[in-house]
Amino acid sequence: MRRTWYSAFAAILFGLASSPASAGLCQAPFMHNGGQAQLTGSGGMQLGADLAFSEVSKQDGDHCDARVQGTATYGLAGLPAGKSTLDYWMAVRNGQATFERRNEQGKREAAEGRFDLRMLGLFAYGEPVTRAGQTFPELRFQINLDKKAVQTQPIVVHTGLKTVGERQTIQTAAGEQSCWPIRYTRRIEPTQASFNGLVLPIPGMTSSVTDWFCPDLNMVMRQESDQSGVASVVEVTKMQ
Repeated sequence: MRRTWYSAFAAILFGLASSPASAGLCQAPFMHNGGQAQLTGSGGMQLGADLAFSEVSKQDGDHCDARVQGTATYGLAGLPAGKSTLDYWMAVRNGQATFERRNEQGKREAAEGRFDLRMLGLFAYGEPVTRAGQTFPELRFQINLDKKAVQTQPIVVHTGLKTVGERQTIQTAAGEQSCWPIRYTRRIEPTQASFNGLVLPIPGMTSSVTDWFCPDLNMVMRQESDQSGVASVVEVTKMQ
């Protein structure tokens, strides 16, 4: 089950590590050979990751490849905490990420899981953030989990209308930054999953979310969410 939940949350971790502007993941500060990114979570959704990037190649701003290695940790309300090792080859094409991994014979094979890097709204603004009151449209995304980990229906995520608040100074891993708070509602539809023949429901979740987009870094450095009074924070704590 640990592998299953990690597969689902890998999408969240990559999304939080990346820029919402037009440059996207391929132009993120850590997307180079020897690049590193660290994310730390607290509260009800304690997601975290230590990631290292190698074998990086770029064709243009939205077309790149990299090997991603490291560890991911998670501790969600109602689920036991866990830790997983990550080793994937990632290809990004027009905002979509696909993955390969090494099989038992030592050969690379496609991982069936696929997700849209814009999922949490972090790649979905479509234009620069320039002023308070600016809005971005509602969107719908879908996550298909790796079928080797779990048999499940796709996970469907809806993000509501996003509204930019007044620019504020916050503390980040890169020091004080003047950042835009972008607020919206995120809704994950209920589904079900099968673990070795045992079918379990996965409940729907609705959260109020604030992305803190820092234009000088071209990244969302912090995401705050609240689900029924349970607060969570996931933030970039290291990048190079």
